Amino acid sequence: MILRFSNDRQGGAIDVPTITRERFVTTKGTTEQVQIRPYSQSDWRPIRHLCCETGFLGKPIEPLFQDRELFADLFTRPYLEHASEWALVAEAEGHVVGYLLGAVSPDFDWHLLRTGFRTACRMLWRLCRGRYAHHPPTQRFVRWLLTAGYREQPRHPLNSAHLHWGLEQGFRGRGLAQRLWSVYERRLRNAGVICCYGSFFSCEHRRPELVYARYGFAVFDRRPTTLFTPMVEEPVEVVCVQRKL
Repeated sequence: MILRFSNDRQGGAIDVPTITRERFVTTKGTTEQVQIRPYSQSDWRPIRHLCCETGFLGKPIEPLFQDRELFADLFTRPYLEHASEWALVAEAEGHVVGYLLGAVSPDFDWHLLRTGFRTACRMLWRLCRGRYAHHPPTQRFVRWLLTAGYREQPRHPLNSAHLHWGLEQGFRGRGLAQRLWSVYERRLRNAGVICCYGSFFSCEHRRPELVYARYGFAVFDRRPTTLFTPMVEEPVEVVCVQRKL
């Protein structure tokens, strides 16, 4: 999921979150202690791995796009390189099971655009060099990104920053996302943020907007997307939700 934030104050000290530890029952029935803490450089690879493990409607990306390196670049590199001070990590027994990456600076849009352009160029180069010749879905993903991707994005509020997050499957639906959001929401309020919104994929059997309604988000806009055609038979939309703090 990608969230964006409006703020009315720039500068000032960044609120560093206190490390918290709570026990969660996983979907496998085991009880594990989870630590929510700030990002460190050693989290770079685990976060990128988890991003790719959840990138295809909550599942591994390989049926959609085989190049994990560039997929992770597209969705995590801007945050980890230019706004790592806002990142949060959920860790269980030394293993990263969730993350929340964010940024509030108005300049962050430039970093997103620059990284997105460079990554798309690398995808196109590898496509032309035959790197994806044996995997038609990857070819379709690159073509979609270069052609329909921008048109299929929903409207969203202006003057915003961004957030991206992911959770390991065994820790979904157990309150961990709410804990991460609570820590981040406090930091946003302390930074003078007044509004946040997010975009994500939604279909009949997977409606994230219903979950985010519990956090006070309301649907701002939604548009159909062709990204998952023909792999997903049911219609899929890109949904934007908004919440004022």
